[in-house]
Amino acid sequence: MENKYLIGFVLLIMICFVILTGGSNDENKITTKEGNTTITTKEDNPYVQSSQFFGENGEEANLVNGVLAIEASIFDDNLVHYYHTKLSNGKTVYFFVVKDSNGVYRAAANACQVCFGDRMGFSQQGSFMVCNACKNKYPLEKIATEKGGCNPGPINPNLVVEGGRITIKESELEEVADLF
Repeated sequence: MENKYLIGFVLLIMICFVILTGGSNDENKITTKEGNTTITTKEDNPYVQSSQFFGENGEEANLVNGVLAIEASIFDDNLVHYYHTKLSNGKTVYFFVVKDSNGVYRAAANACQVCFGDRMGFSQQGSFMVCNACKNKYPLEKIATEKGGCNPGPINPNLVVEGGRITIKESELEEVADLF
């Protein structure tokens, strides 16, 4: 008779475990709550990341001989333009380019250096970039000038226009690849 109670108790514990863990043993669990997407990772490995990016994907930009070339006149509207590219190692990097109010062309990862695990990127609000995860605002004139903190991962704070195009080197994109 005691074996029946022991078996029942073990089954009850197993059912509670399944309910509490959502019935999944996946490394990543994506949860949407009130329109906000969060990533919950295994407690024993906080560095596990989802391969899905929830921010603005933008246009595909192709590397040619390790360089991206984008027509500079596109940025005359002073709006942020989003792009993504696949590096030679197969990793996809999401980034944006903007011409600020001083006429400086800037490029940065579409990933917050603090909130990058949420994989939500940035949105433009006037002359600021806003982290879609924590809502921190960052002025366009400071894009790509600071490492660390809740701001876009710097790629290049002063892109040069040559032949009507700005260029971004694959090596510059590789420096922010760990944010994705």
